Amino acid sequence: MKQLKLGTKLLIGGLLTVAIPIIVIGVVAVYQSTQSINELAMRGMDHTAKSLAAGINTAMHMQNVMVRNIAYQNSIISAAEKTAKYGEENNSRNEILLAQQSLTKIRNAEAEHLSNITLVGKNGIVYASSDNGKFKGLDLAGRDYLEAAFKGIPNVGSVVLNRATGGVICTAACPIYSSTGKEIAGAVVMAIEIKFLTDIINEIRVGKSGYAYLVDKNGLYVTHPVKENILKVNVSQLKGGESIAKLIKEGKTGIAEYELEGVKKAGAIASVPITGWSIVNSIPVDDLYASAYQTRNVIISIGVIFLILAFVFFFFFARNATRPLIDVVGAAKKIADGDLAVDVAYGNRQDEIGTLARAFTQMVNSLKDKAQIAQKIASGDLTAEAAPLSDADALGNAFSTMMATLRRQIQEIMEGVNVLASSGSEIMASVSQLTSGAAETSTAVSETTTTVEEVKQTTDVSSQKAKHVAELGQKSVEISQTGLKSIEDTINGMTRIKEQVESIADMVVRLSEQSQAIGEIIATVNDLAEQSNLLAVNASIEAAKAGEQGKGFAVVAQEIRSLAAQSKQATTQVRNILFDVQKAISSAVMATELGSRAVEEGVKLSTQAGEAIDVLAQSVTESTNAAIQIAASSQEQLIGMDQVVSAMENIREAALQMASSTKQTEKSAHDLHNLGQRLQGIVKFYKV
Repeated sequence: MKQLKLGTKLLIGGLLTVAIPIIVIGVVAVYQSTQSINELAMRGMDHTAKSLAAGINTAMHMQNVMVRNIAYQNSIISAAEKTAKYGEENNSRNEILLAQQSLTKIRNAEAEHLSNITLVGKNGIVYASSDNGKFKGLDLAGRDYLEAAFKGIPNVGSVVLNRATGGVICTAACPIYSSTGKEIAGAVVMAIEIKFLTDIINEIRVGKSGYAYLVDKNGLYVTHPVKENILKVNVSQLKGGESIAKLIKEGKTGIAEYELEGVKKAGAIASVPITGWSIVNSIPVDDLYASAYQTRNVIISIGVIFLILAFVFFFFFARNATRPLIDVVGAAKKIADGDLAVDVAYGNRQDEIGTLARAFTQMVNSLKDKAQIAQKIASGDLTAEAAPLSDADALGNAFSTMMATLRRQIQEIMEGVNVLASSGSEIMASVSQLTSGAAETSTAVSETTTTVEEVKQTTDVSSQKAKHVAELGQKSVEISQTGLKSIEDTINGMTRIKEQVESIADMVVRLSEQSQAIGEIIATVNDLAEQSNLLAVNASIEAAKAGEQGKGFAVVAQEIRSLAAQSKQATTQVRNILFDVQKAISSAVMATELGSRAVEEGVKLSTQAGEAIDVLAQSVTESTNAAIQIAASSQEQLIGMDQVVSAMENIREAALQMASSTKQTEKSAHDLHNLGQRLQGIVKFYKV
């Protein structure tokens, strides 16, 4: 906005002042009118669908009443009872003929919308029809409407293809009760031409290209302008048709959008309760919103016309207001360029622009007076006086103050120049002495820098040796810690060996006790062998006394004696082995005792060695820490020497710079002396 001209800003501001309310009002008007029109269109569609559904529901109710009336006729009941009892034999032929005549009469009276009327037996076979038996023998078993009728439920609304004509028909079925009213003897099935419904529905037009159609409870087309879709296309197959199919299956009313062959449509759904059908009042979305679009376009056109008129008005208004300002701006640019020979018109106007022009002319005259005073100052004449136009005349007051200040300053400069000329000579002498001293200082600093560099090298060598000693000390600490850990592992190992030896000693003692128990058992076995031998001898004596009858017993006694001898011999061998085992156990007990003592001594020696290594490790650690501290101190000393060397280098450079600066100062003093001489000649130019 800062880059735009004033006229453009006025034009834009005026247009925005008019455009914003127009746009806001237009948007609100378009929104509200669109909502209102759309709501009215939706209500109209919904009302039409509900009215049409109510009409179809009434028509189908009348058909349901008709089929019930047919089922209650005496001729129909009689034919059904005879057929159920005798079949289609001679006994029921007359009743069937009477029933067919009645059906034909009813069909002819309602020929516009009835295709035929048939009587069906319990077996599902047609035995009479309104077309003189043309459909006689047709098997309708398994049809849902017939099954419902056989269950005692009158129904209407099942849509099927007429097998005879290939057309679409709607069935109305009702059970035929016997004369007693307790049993179902058959059913009346009435085929209703869908054409009479199609004629009613096709008369409904929604918008320019909208139409209504009928679907069954499963969503199949029952009527539709495109005949190929009837009983073949389901609305759930359409893009976005799921919402319509859901309303149809639930038997609800509502409005939903879907897409058919790339055209977005809106449909108002209304149910037909008696049949389970639904009426869909369909219209393209563009047709539905056409009135809203037209209203929107009218509002937008009016708004655009108002904007054009506002543009024309504000254009001429801005042009009339900014043209004098453009001339004043041109004059201001000339003054900015230094051209005071300008003449601003419009001074005779009585508005703000005329006031601006007169003030501008007064400003130009004041600037011309100031320019003349400036020319006198430029020629060295400071005696001119600048009279301010008022107390608020900043430039006039500044010129007056400037003239007085210049006169005072020129007088002071004259006095200062004289002092400057005399001081310049003194400064030149002082600077010459300073130059010679700076050269001597630079030489001394160079020698000191060389000495400090040598000290730094010596400190560097000492720092490296201290680092080496610290590294050796660190390695010694690590070795001492490794040795100390090994001693600790040895002590732990000796302790475990001691525990194992003590466990072995306990086991050997228990083994000695068990060997003694074995000895007692062997003594018992030996006694048993002695007694068995004695018993065998007694048995042999008794066998000998028995003679021939005791021979078998004598053999047994001999075997017992032999076994007793073997047992005694084995007992003797076991006793000898047990004696050797007891000797070995005694030796093992002594050896275990000696091993336990040796282990205790080893644990003691390992503990002493660990304590000695621990003391050694502490000493090495202290030595290492001291070496590290020495290395750190050497490093700090080295850093300090680096800083000293750096400082000396800076001092040397500063001394060199000072010597150079002194030379420049000497030259500047000489120039200052010359300047004083020239200033004395310059101040003589001004008239105070």
